[in-house]
Amino acid sequence: MAESRHAIQLNRRQLLATASGAILTLPGCTPRPEAEPQSTASRSDVPVRIAMVGTSEQAEIVSRSWSSIDEQPLAITTIPLARGDAERQTMDRLIAETGKSDLVIYPLLAVPELVHAEAIVPISEEQFDAMQAETGELYSAVRNGAARYADEFVAMPMGANQPALLSTAEVPQLSSWDDYDRWVSKDLNGKANEPLAEGWAASMFLWRAASSISRGWLFSRNDLKPTVNEEAYVDALQQMIKTAAHYPAARQSPTEIWSSIQSGELLGGIGFAKNNSTDESEVSISNLPGTDDNNRLLLDPYSPVISLSAMCRQSAVSKRLMDWITGGDGSESIRRQVSGVTTTRAMVQSEITAEPRRQSAYESWLTQRLRTPVTLPPLQLFSAGEYYSVLDSAVIEAIDGKIKAKPALDRVAKQWDAITERVGREKQLSAWRRAQGLRA
Repeated sequence: MAESRHAIQLNRRQLLATASGAILTLPGCTPRPEAEPQSTASRSDVPVRIAMVGTSEQAEIVSRSWSSIDEQPLAITTIPLARGDAERQTMDRLIAETGKSDLVIYPLLAVPELVHAEAIVPISEEQFDAMQAETGELYSAVRNGAARYADEFVAMPMGANQPALLSTAEVPQLSSWDDYDRWVSKDLNGKANEPLAEGWAASMFLWRAASSISRGWLFSRNDLKPTVNEEAYVDALQQMIKTAAHYPAARQSPTEIWSSIQSGELLGGIGFAKNNSTDESEVSISNLPGTDDNNRLLLDPYSPVISLSAMCRQSAVSKRLMDWITGGDGSESIRRQVSGVTTTRAMVQSEITAEPRRQSAYESWLTQRLRTPVTLPPLQLFSAGEYYSVLDSAVIEAIDGKIKAKPALDRVAKQWDAITERVGREKQLSAWRRAQGLRA
């Protein structure tokens, strides 16, 4: 059985190699690190090839930051991806470009498809720990919820923004979303907002639900039937609709809300800092209503991670770059300039200078929040963008008053089940189990 599984892996990898013009026996990368041969010495004249979901401007920031600490050139191919993009072609292109690259930077929701295609390879626990020893230990939430999949380390997390309660004034104790609604409507007179822009509404709904649901998550454990239309989720959406009626008409993303609070246009709301900004103008930052540091934490499915391609040709420098970009010396400019890239690990002692960089209030809060050990799986499924888009559209329509909360989520459940049937229920159930750290 083990031999036949290995043969299947080789066949798939041969397909990737054929598609990308690569040679199967390239040194440095194999399906399992323990079988990895000694990689060849890196050559400074051979670029490290990176497939990156992002923009050309973001790729230039990465290249410029890396060149300040290493002479190895980078060749970055960018793949545009909007939040809620349900196009199959985008995922197919990501897999194809990964097959031509040494490293891939991509959103968390794409992990199942890249693993299934055997386009990326895991990192052994020993090697992962060695990388952490060099740059710093990952916070519990990103180690458990982003670095691991199917009980293996498959990625290094690059960012993990979390929504925070923001205000320019002192915030009273808000133990529930009803308390938050009263605070917005009475104390702030509606001068507040939460992420309801297209592409963000689904995440905000899930963050609200995660703070109030203590058991189960989105699907039944045994058959992957959607539970998103059950009472607890309906209540969360109804409360969201109620509070959204107090907000200004303009829909905003989390960082737009942050900027509006900075400018005084808003007095409070929910969001996160723009590119780890240190200019905070006395913004108060705290956990969402109903959330404490022992709650299950939900990562944004679009959080960026970096993995080693199955077709990499320079494993030593690629692994060094993986470790560096997620917190090494000289990578700070990336966290300041690239959207979604944040602190994800504690700084090792050797990196602490006589005058350590001052953390912003948001970053200080985030480092504590990311120490939460228990995480909920984001939408790590095949065709995850389609599941997300369906939910995003329904939440927006409900907030617009075009449909009630229960019918909206009934529609989501029906459409999700149809996607599951099309992809294959057993295949999808296996991906969902793996997203929870289980070997399917």
